[in-house]
Parts: sequence; C-alpha cells; structure tokens
Amino acid sequence: MSESKFCMKCGKKIPINATFCPICGATQEATSATEKQNTSAPKMDNQPNRPERDNMWTALKLGVQQTFTWSQRISRPQYWWLYLDLVLISFILNIVLGYNVYNTPFQTGILHTILILIYSALSAWISVMQFTAGVRRLHDTNRSAHYLWLSLIPIVGPILIIVFLCQQPKEAGKRFDHSSGQSKPWVKKWWTWCILVLTTAVFAGLIGFSTYTMSLADYPTTTTTSTDDSYDDSDDEDTDSEDSDDDDTDSESSSDTDSITIDDDKINLADQQAYTTSFSDSSWAGSTFKIDKIAVYKTDGTYTNGEGSDKQEFNGIVKVHMNIHAGRDISAYPTQAKLSTNDGQQVDADFDSDDFDGEMNSGTNADGNLYFILPKLSSIKDLTSVRLKWDASYDTDDYDDDNDFKTFDATINLD
Repeated sequence: MSESKFCMKCGKKIPINATFCPICGATQEATSATEKQNTSAPKMDNQPNRPERDNMWTALKLGVQQTFTWSQRISRPQYWWLYLDLVLISFILNIVLGYNVYNTPFQTGILHTILILIYSALSAWISVMQFTAGVRRLHDTNRSAHYLWLSLIPIVGPILIIVFLCQQPKEAGKRFDHSSGQSKPWVKKWWTWCILVLTTAVFAGLIGFSTYTMSLADYPTTTTTSTDDSYDDSDDEDTDSEDSDDDDTDSESSSDTDSITIDDDKINLADQQAYTTSFSDSSWAGSTFKIDKIAVYKTDGTYTNGEGSDKQEFNGIVKVHMNIHAGRDISAYPTQAKLSTNDGQQVDADFDSDDFDGEMNSGTNADGNLYFILPKLSSIKDLTSVRLKWDASYDTDDYDDDNDFKTFDATINLD
C-alpha cells in the first residue's frame, strides 16, 4: 500500500512524495523521513507525547500556550474542556469585576478607568483564546476557519458552527499541521500584543459607552419641548408665603426663573397660584387629616412623564400639602389618592410624591406633599375646585367594628 499525505490546500489524499497537488496544483512542503514514519500514527494538536489525560487543567494550559495559534488542530475533548474553563473564568470575572464595572456610575475617575481596562484586557484575552480554539477545532474536522463566517447567519449559522465543533476528527485535517514548526511563544511576539491592545481598546470603548448610557437612564426622564432651557437654583419668591413655611418638608424647590423641582426633575413654569385651605377631618379613629395648602402650576411648554406605554404629556401640576395626626395605630395611604378637577380630569398621585404615609403609630404626626400631573391645563384659572379621595384603615379583632376602614372624600374650592 503506497504511502500518502493530504494536500495543504484542498485536503485531498496525494502521494507522500508529491511536491504539488495533482488535483488543485498547490505546491506542497517537502516531507521529511520522520514525517513519513509518523504517517500511520497521526498526532493530535502537534503533541508528540501526551502523558496527561484531557481534563480542564491540561486543556487550559494548552489554550493559554496556543492563544494566538491559528494553524494546527485541537481535539474534541480538549476543545470542550477549554470551553468549560473559559465559561467558568468568565463567570468569576463578571462577579469579581464586571459587577463593579457596570454598576458604578459613569465617571472619569482613575480607579474606575483602571477597573474597566483590567476587565477589558481579560475579556479580550478570553475572547481571542476562544476564537483561535474554535479555528483549530474546525481544522481537526478538516474545515477551514472561513466556516466561522456562517455564524453571521442569524439562528441557523451558530447552530451549524456548534454541529461542526462537535464532530469527530478527520484524518485529512492533518493538512493544517504543515506550519507547526518550532517558533517562539506568542508572548514574545510584538504583533500578538498589538492585537490584544486593540481588542482591549474595543472592549473598553463598548463597556464605557454602555455604562454611560446606563447612567443616563438613571437621570430624570422628564423632558420639555419648550425653547427656554435656562435654569436657576436660587430660591423662588412665590405669589404666596407658602414656600417659606414649607421648606423643611417640601421636595420641591423654586427658582427666580419660575421653575420647580419635583424629585430630580426641573420644570419651567409659565404661571402658578397658591391657595391656603382649611380642610380638616377628625371624624375617624381619633385621627386628624388636614389639607392646608394647594398650589396649581402651569408649565412653560409641554413635558413628558413616565416611560413606554405609561408615557404621557402634561402641562399642569397640582400640589397638595397634607398633615396627619394618628389618634391610634392606623394605616393611611394619601400617596395613592385620586384627584378629580372641576374641568373633568381625574389622575392618580404621582410616584414622586413625598413618602410620608403608610403605617403610623398612635400619637405620631406626619406631613408631606402630593403631586398630581394634569394632562391638560390651559390656565390656572380653569381650576376652581378639586376633589381628593384616599383610604385609611386600622387593625381590630372586633368583628362588629364597621369603622376599621374609611375612604376620605374631600372637595376643596380654590379661591
């Protein structure tokens, strides 16, 4: 039986002494006597002796040594052990560094930059190692690395690549071992470090951009179509003495440019009016609910509130200041109140209202502001009255006590 080898280009079986392929015409490397002796016993991954069994450790050592090895082959067990290694390393890397990288607000601090660079460099190295291992595994199945282009095909492409990587080795794959001569390690080659640096820069850029966009997502979502974008942080002289009495409990701050701040959202105002009210209800559970101030704001331009399907435009705001005195242990929920206006609008309290309700112990006091976003408000003079409804309750073991739950209903004229 005549000895043979495989063409380095087309992979067809040709005579071992052939200097060119009789099928594709490609020039072949000279075959040494040693290679002739080893033809009947092909070696895998160019490892003359493999005393160690394939496992996670030996696969990882081989993967590190061949990080930038594009030729040669890797056996199926070695590839999948290496794949498991890299998955576990990536998991640990994301827990140790990734969490801090992505959950630290975007900033230019030197420590955060160093953290991103370290995380990016390790991720780049793992990616290159995984990519070149996939190339060598395809070689072992007698396939060119060009088959990786199939991964660009949605759904089908990646599935085909996985099927190829799982196939048994083919003898014709030995043709990819032709460039397996001795060479210095990749850590001593300048071009390998250039690739790592460039890949690290790409990873760092993507991570920096993603953390930046994530930090933007935490900013206020309220926007305006008004052409007046100027803001001022100085105190506002309101038309009423309301703000001077309310600075300690109000999450709102005003400015000389007629703007207010609800939570972290600054809103320009076209007009505003504050009202002093005298609503007080002490008819339930020995507790007292008072509404002493109501302010109506007309925004300067159209603003948006919420996100997605809950996103809505608005140009009016009603602020209600409430005081609560608990005569016994109660639970009150004015921040879940509904407000209806004389012009036919009904809205729920905004989630940026002050957090002052819930469970209250007997004898305690609480106060805060409720904000109601009005989709339509042509003029503050259009509102002449508002109606406010909220619930309160207390726990009791008396089954005959029908007073343990109450819905408050307050109609207040604005004049």
